[in-house]
Amino acid sequence: MTSHNDNDTLDAPMEVGGKDKTMSVNNRIDIALTAKMNGSDRIDIIGPPGPFPLGVDTHAWQFHFKLNDTTGKGVRFTTLDAEDYSNTCPPAVTSNKSKLIVGEQVDPDDPTKARFTDNNNNDAKAGVVNVSFQWHFDCDDPSIKHIDTYDPVVPNGGRT
Repeated sequence: MTSHNDNDTLDAPMEVGGKDKTMSVNNRIDIALTAKMNGSDRIDIIGPPGPFPLGVDTHAWQFHFKLNDTTGKGVRFTTLDAEDYSNTCPPAVTSNKSKLIVGEQVDPDDPTKARFTDNNNNDAKAGVVNVSFQWHFDCDDPSIKHIDTYDPVVPNGGRT
């Protein structure tokens, strides 16, 4: 299971706020994720599907993620993959290859929190740049065979 439907179109942007537990204030987007058991050896990561469109000339945006681990397995953020000019979820790269998404960090004191900055500074005249990203997770229980990733798209409006 993935966190969203890969057939979702970018024409249907994420509604900020509401049932998907996403909040946007002062160029900060807070995204709540939940880790849930799926059988005895799989963990699903549930969160808002995106996309998270950033408007033209709205400057950089801070994305803050908080994971609610309902499994009791110590699920935590580990690494981020990201790729510019990508509509593919997950991105086709490993690690952060984006020039727009920078400064990714898992909180060293609380690895259920992570963040990054999306610079949103591409040339708006050239059109929207879609950035695909994917957070990876692990846990304390070696019997877990699979933990989902979280992998939406951020359409960047850029700057004029």
